[in-house]
Amino acid sequence: MDKQQRLQEWTARITDFKSSGLTKSAWCQAQGQSIYKLKYWLHKLNEPSSSTSSSSNWLPLAISSPPTEISLPSSPLTVRVGIVGIEVHSGFNPQLLREIVRALDLSC
Repeated sequence: MDKQQRLQEWTARITDFKSSGLTKSAWCQAQGQSIYKLKYWLHKLNEPSSSTSSSSNWLPLAISSPPTEISLPSSPLTVRVGIVGIEVHSGFNPQLLREIVRALDLSC
């Protein structure tokens, strides 16, 4: 069987599989086919025929910038790292808090 005949045969088999409503495993068992061959041909026949065409659809992604200041309740927030507690008030420096927590985490 040449390449073209095999392609036509598997194109017909894939059409039959898709219209059967069966799972891959059930269809392969009923047809006496290997599930690996079915998966191969499903993948092969779903690939674009030329290297210039693309099946990807790119969508724009909008990323909002993080808030410049984290608003906390008027009462302080206590952050615990191990046995150490840190009171955080509104208007704190987030970078400084990160560095303190990282240092405490390494020492605890």
